[in-house]
Amino acid sequence: MAKAKTGSFYIRREINTDATTPAVVTIDTSAYVDPADRQGVMIESVDFIFYDSSTNLPNAPSGQRQVAVQLLSGAYTTLQPYDEEDLIASAGVLFSGSGSAFNALNLYPDVLGTPDGRISVDDNLTLIGEAGQTFSNSRCAVLIKAKVVTLSNKDYMALAMQTVAN
Repeated sequence: MAKAKTGSFYIRREINTDATTPAVVTIDTSAYVDPADRQGVMIESVDFIFYDSSTNLPNAPSGQRQVAVQLLSGAYTTLQPYDEEDLIASAGVLFSGSGSAFNALNLYPDVLGTPDGRISVDDNLTLIGEAGQTFSNSRCAVLIKAKVVTLSNKDYMALAMQTVAN
């Protein structure tokens, strides 16, 4: 389906996860996506690292806290349902009042029929983070492993039509 045009590279971003209103980071992928050359960006893997920005140590809240982060293809401003087609990867952390922590990495990313990763032909990706309660200094570093791929005419058109339909 896709032929690699580059080797793998990393896109790194940080998102605030300390407020109950969504934090949004737009990742410009227009340099990697080119309709004329049938180019898209293949997301091979996504790592989420939750931490306290004041100490760079793992979060250690007092009381119960929950945090969610999503990486989506396209432009979004709020957390999306987990059956959203544009959802590439997501992660969540729950800190119980007793000091225990539980995590949930939901998608690694969803490959949607390709064995190597999720292909996006959108001009941008959106990273959204939100906390269930105010959570001082909570951040999430997101490391996206990607590569530029060239698609056949038929495959590029199918992805482009799906993008427009969403």
